[in-house]
Amino acid sequence: MYALLVEFLRVFDGAVALGIFIATLGGNSFTKFNRYLIGDILSVTPGEIGRLALVLLGVLLAVLTCENEAEEDTGIPLVDFAAEDVDELAYSGNNVDVTLLKGSEGNWMLDSDPTLRLEQSAVQSLVEKFTDLTAARQLQDSELGEIPAMSDTPAMVFTLKAGKTTRTLTVDQLNDVAGVYYVYDDAGGVYTVAKSDLNNLCKAPRSLYAAQSLTDKTSDDVTALTVGDLQFVLNDGTWQLADDADYTLDQSAVKRMVSTLCEMQTEWSITTPEADSAYGLDAPDVTAVLTFTDGTQLTVRFGDLVPDAADDTDTGSTTTTSLCYLASDGAPGIVYEVKAAHKDAFAVTKESLLDTSTKETAAADDVVAEH
Repeated sequence: MYALLVEFLRVFDGAVALGIFIATLGGNSFTKFNRYLIGDILSVTPGEIGRLALVLLGVLLAVLTCENEAEEDTGIPLVDFAAEDVDELAYSGNNVDVTLLKGSEGNWMLDSDPTLRLEQSAVQSLVEKFTDLTAARQLQDSELGEIPAMSDTPAMVFTLKAGKTTRTLTVDQLNDVAGVYYVYDDAGGVYTVAKSDLNNLCKAPRSLYAAQSLTDKTSDDVTALTVGDLQFVLNDGTWQLADDADYTLDQSAVKRMVSTLCEMQTEWSITTPEADSAYGLDAPDVTAVLTFTDGTQLTVRFGDLVPDAADDTDTGSTTTTSLCYLASDGAPGIVYEVKAAHKDAFAVTKESLLDTSTKETAAADDVVAEH
């Protein structure tokens, strides 16, 4: 605010001086303007006060405009091509080393695993964050001796390619006091970049993964369900046991199993899996089969829990994943990781599926009838 006031006074002084100069052109006397300068405010007419107010307002608007233009200065661009022109992005840092390639049809893929499905919008958003990077300032040669020498183990390295043009940025040491990193470009320039602008740029592949569905059919397309030794069939909108049609089933429990399989989203895909035994899929905890109205079937096997490990996320922290392995004959050769809670829906027995609420209602009706 103080700086704004000083700028206002500077511009105002210049405006008044310029105004008086213009007013005295053509032989006009300077003395009639003395009262504006020496404070003889009592001799200033109301009309003149109004004109002075307009001048002051104009000067103030000019100062504010200059201030806003300064605030809109977004810094020094570090990448000189547009996001849509980028066809390769590689980055390393925070225990992540990723190279993303744009295919001939414009879809992004992981260089180390081209068949892994990626969320295209997430990748494009990440590319835009890299191309939008700006520096607060570029250090002059005289300032380079005041910062630490470039280390052999930089914090992060980014490389973007657009056709034959390549841009590499090396993020070196952090200045904790200023909250900036020293960033080197491939032309020898050294810049300061806000720490907040560089955080979370090194996205792990899981952060870019596109969740998959097991089927494109819905619960309304299902006519039968098999879970282990239990076989369920849909008869006039009611689920029944195939071998015991009079057994009163908990309809919500059966519907939950059907909807779980139809609506489930995967958390990760292992595109080159080991043998089934590595995931507990050779002797699965649950095997479920859906039969659809068109006569096709979907078989799903739930395996072991995914072991706790260094979580493959942006933080690199060790957490309990709460995931389990799953195989589907709809995607042979792939092992999925899904939320372990999905498997809990199939922890059922014939006895646990008995609809006791129906019996209790019937018993209550009998009591009422007796009275």
